[in-house]
Amino acid sequence: MASSNWFQPNAAPGRAGNAPATPVEGQSPPSGGQEAPPSSPFGGGAFQFLILALPLLLIFVMTRSQNKKQKQLESNLKAGDRVVTQSGLLGRIVDISPNSPRVKLEIAAGVNVQVLKSAIQGPDPGEVAAADAKVADAAKEKKS
Repeated sequence: MASSNWFQPNAAPGRAGNAPATPVEGQSPPSGGQEAPPSSPFGGGAFQFLILALPLLLIFVMTRSQNKKQKQLESNLKAGDRVVTQSGLLGRIVDISPNSPRVKLEIAAGVNVQVLKSAIQGPDPGEVAAADAKVADAAKEKKS
């Protein structure tokens, strides 16, 4: 079986074997008998590629999960839900259409505003706490 010289530097075209190269004008000849260290089989750019690619991959995965959560929240919205927007407005959904990116919120009695579905952050935390308290009270009454 012939030995492979895949990792060994090849002679330049037109030169035979390891013949010494003639020095070019203006350059000093190579130092006495020292060979350059062998390069890694992957090249020097592989490590740099990993340093750049891993943070980009992490950002991609994080934004993808956020987008999935937002889409799920938007699909679960229905009229009558109390929600909070990203700007901090609390309101009740009055009108919602599946094809429109907008929702009509009632933020006070008789005051309706239109907001984007993507601006809705989630259910009203006060409503969630009240609903949890009602469930807990109902569970206590059943035990009694």
